[in-house]
Amino acid sequence: MRNGALGAWKLRSFHMENVETKERSEPFGSEPRGSLILHADGRMAALIAPGERTALTAGADQAAAFPKLLAYSGRFRLEPPDRLVTSVDVASIEDWIGTDQARTYTVDGDRLDIFTPPGRMPRQDADEVTVIGVLSWTRETSTST
Repeated sequence: MRNGALGAWKLRSFHMENVETKERSEPFGSEPRGSLILHADGRMAALIAPGERTALTAGADQAAAFPKLLAYSGRFRLEPPDRLVTSVDVASIEDWIGTDQARTYTVDGDRLDIFTPPGRMPRQDADEVTVIGVLSWTRETSTST
């Protein structure tokens, strides 16, 4: 259902899963932070960062922290039964700009799970492996003041 995915979402968890071995890794740590907005007008914005961040004081510290941030935005469409496709127009990953990023998703009440397609990922201790990304989100609720 299209409207079920619309709204503001807070990241609960994010892991990468090796397709062959089912081994999991957490590239943003065990408690990542993130926001996802799927607006009714067709614009999405996503921001993901590690949860274990420290205050940055020097320019070099800030530059080193940048690769640990994932952000992108663009026009999106929901294709039945379960595809979310974003036409990326701004991103922290330059190669994504001008591309369509397709994901599958499920909505269960106030929970949204998004799955990346299988992709190759280099590893420091081994050859490349094929992984999928699994992101779990919780719907943000408005608070009246």
